[in-house]
Amino acid sequence: MADAARVRISSMDSVVSPLPPMELIFKPDAAEAQRRMRAYWQGEIVDRACASIRAPRDGSKPARRSLIVAEDFDFSAAIDQYEAWAAQMFFGGEAMPALMPNYGPDQWAGFFGAKLTLAPEMDTSWAEPLDSGDEWPKLRFDPANRWWNALVALTKLAAERGRGKFILSAIDTHSNLDCLSALRGPSQLCLDLIERPDAVLDALEQIQSHYKTVYETIFAAGRMDQQGSTSWLDMWSEGRTQAIQCDFCFMISREHFRRFVLPALEYEISCVDHAVYHMDGPGQIRHLDDLLALPRLHTIQWVPGAGQPPTPAWLEMLQKIQRAGKAVQVLVSVEEVKQIYAQLAPEKTFYWVLDCPSESEARRLLDWMERAT
Repeated sequence: MADAARVRISSMDSVVSPLPPMELIFKPDAAEAQRRMRAYWQGEIVDRACASIRAPRDGSKPARRSLIVAEDFDFSAAIDQYEAWAAQMFFGGEAMPALMPNYGPDQWAGFFGAKLTLAPEMDTSWAEPLDSGDEWPKLRFDPANRWWNALVALTKLAAERGRGKFILSAIDTHSNLDCLSALRGPSQLCLDLIERPDAVLDALEQIQSHYKTVYETIFAAGRMDQQGSTSWLDMWSEGRTQAIQCDFCFMISREHFRRFVLPALEYEISCVDHAVYHMDGPGQIRHLDDLLALPRLHTIQWVPGAGQPPTPAWLEMLQKIQRAGKAVQVLVSVEEVKQIYAQLAPEKTFYWVLDCPSESEARRLLDWMERAT
């Protein structure tokens, strides 16, 4: 696919200007990944389906790296840890070396005053619901919030130190009802949807009013206008991309989804060029038709969930998504790629390979994918 002065995204109204080829120490073939991802967002293909395959470099044994930044706010140490890990990793296919500033899934609730408990050893965090009794809590995004200021400061420092080595990722945004679930507690929020629907809608509006500012601040701090953006889904874009999600929606009906969630998702999608929805588990399948009707949603990531059959068992649903004009991101093993590769449209499939043991195995899989396309 030849580069053009400007690239129009087929499923989007936005126009994204192509960036110069990147040169990254931790990913020497970054320019090739840029070319394939540019084609992917346009619904096209270069020579194979896109894939993210992170594996230890041959002969290396990378130390475990927590996805959660330590609460000591030692940003230099956090960046040192990332660089030490990335130097021993092979970022195969379209995987990018990208540091994600992260205090866990409930950091959005932290922005609004919730007390966060970090668990770096478990790669997560959780929020203590606000103590408001029977009254709906007053939500306020404090610009001086410690978590928010820490994320911005870490992003700026990492962008400076990462020049020519790695890029920055957008933060994990559990906004919308996920944020309210952390602030109120899941059980209380379920009652609120029935007993205080207007209060819920007002709170969602308050959270939503900060979404674009948060995204754009991190985008600028991470110099993503120069190197493109990515998210925890590891799908690079030369414009703005983000994982759009609402894990809480597995607990609610289609009616409540349409009233309380869908408008928020539409807004979040409108803030970026390339939106990917994280559909987590069978409890969200009842909302699939509504998701497929979102015109600016490009990709749906399918996560079967704990205790569920692996990705090949969900081929019929994945094919339905592709027939509706959307792309899919699938979480697969090396062998599962080979099981399903011929049954999904390669230009509409992004493979996130989770179990690759080595750089050599990753290279063999990428070669196989090219031959099988």
